[in-house]
Amino acid sequence: MMNSKISILMLNYNGKIFLKNCIDSILEQTYSHFEVIIFDNNSIDDSVEFIKNNYSQDNIKLVVSKSNLGFAGGNNEGLKHCSGEFVVLLNNDTTVEKNWLEELFNAYSKAQNPGIVQSLVLTEGIPAKYYEMNGTINLLGHNIMREFPIGSDGVGKILLATGACMIFKKDLVSELNGLFPYEYFFYAEDTYFSLRTVFAGYNNYHTSKSIVHHIGSGSTGKVKKPFVTFCQERNRLLNFLLLFSKSFLWKYSPYLIFNFFLKLLRGLLSKNYSLNGLFKSYSWMFSNIKWIRNKRSDLSKYKTINEDDVLKLISGKIFNGENILEKFINSFSIFYCRLVSIKVLELQKK
Repeated sequence: MMNSKISILMLNYNGKIFLKNCIDSILEQTYSHFEVIIFDNNSIDDSVEFIKNNYSQDNIKLVVSKSNLGFAGGNNEGLKHCSGEFVVLLNNDTTVEKNWLEELFNAYSKAQNPGIVQSLVLTEGIPAKYYEMNGTINLLGHNIMREFPIGSDGVGKILLATGACMIFKKDLVSELNGLFPYEYFFYAEDTYFSLRTVFAGYNNYHTSKSIVHHIGSGSTGKVKKPFVTFCQERNRLLNFLLLFSKSFLWKYSPYLIFNFFLKLLRGLLSKNYSLNGLFKSYSWMFSNIKWIRNKRSDLSKYKTINEDDVLKLISGKIFNGENILEKFINSFSIFYCRLVSIKVLELQKK
């Protein structure tokens, strides 16, 4: 297994400034049996010419799209060009340490019933304390930090594996009948895939011995705010609308309402958040109910475990913060989960 071929799939959209550091760090790996598939999402910053002029190695393949397919579509299409037994998704605004791939694959090889294994992704601007334990998501699809322990070997179970760097068997995608929905474009696709692997009975893991240095928002920072907000809000909520039962969704509906008014307030107070994008996200969900129903029906065929076993990995907290208001809202949310029997992570600790 340790001689298995690994396909490193990296998307690029106007990320020329990141490419040299990222690709050069990949080529210095201690694990040598790999290929790099660079899928360019119709860049206009001379990224394609830069790659062609500087990287002619046999194990580097450039695929150029005629349009920008986003993170979801780009990875779906790029995956078709991967010949490895294993696939690693890696952001282009990263650099990796020399033993990154070896340690990542080693963790996968030793894991019990693995679906996805993620590296330790050190993102600029994220406080160090948030890397001391593994995080999860809450019922709004946001990250909640410091929930799951990391063992002395650097490995720990997780729910959400980050799309910035994850490894999985290529066959897993076939088993689940697809990687990401093309409709997502970008944001929360990694949550979608992580939830699907857990619903299929696999375990997701983190290893802190495989280290990635991540700038963050290398491509999405250039996208207009309304579209970013639209994708963020729609996709985070779609993951619950698509993957959980009708009985859960009745209990979940107050979170949909709370999320709307919470984000409405944020939009009124912050120029970095788009009210237009928020309204469009909810409008999209209401106008695509038939698509949601059909997608739910299709995805239900690939579930093998009870949703309560997934919910126990999801936090009932709304906020990471520790001020009085956030603590109160977190406590109320967990109380509501107990009241209606949404069996979130905090209720397993009681």
